[in-house]
Amino acid sequence: MSIQNDVEKLYRSDLEKQRQKQKKKKKKKLLSVMLIVIIIAALILIMQYLGLGLGGGKGEGSGDGKDVSASSNEASVTTTTTAVPKEFYDIKVSGSTYIIDERVVNLKSLVSTVKLMSDNVIVRITDDNATKNAMDDLKKALTDDGREFTETVLDNSALDNSVANDVTSETVR
Repeated sequence: MSIQNDVEKLYRSDLEKQRQKQKKKKKKKLLSVMLIVIIIAALILIMQYLGLGLGGGKGEGSGDGKDVSASSNEASVTTTTTAVPKEFYDIKVSGSTYIIDERVVNLKSLVSTVKLMSDNVIVRITDDNATKNAMDDLKKALTDDGREFTETVLDNSALDNSVANDVTSETVR
């Protein structure tokens, strides 16, 4: 019986050694899997910090990470604007005088009046036998102010002086 006991003890010790080896292998596998998961998580965090990734995040710009096509559809809807209607301000130049609303004014007061107007106002200059210097001075003043203007020359050769021929149209901006 002693041999049988010795064999059982050896068998039990071998079984115990095998169980310990299996536990060690399981622990090594578990540790290696945990190490791989930690490395992957660290790589993902580094990629997000550096702005690299799959494109689902915010990145360096603003936004909430929506699909590009959805945001471009929103942009096309919201970027439609209505054009501001243009208004006209009439100035008549006759000889070397400037006439606004049937009043004769000097160039300095004319320019200060035009400067007070909003940007959607376009000055219409009507040339009624104006001198070249008067027209040049007015155009230069409007150009320096960045004001849009158009020029119309009255045709005095016709019987009716109310007929106007649009000679040039200048836009300064």
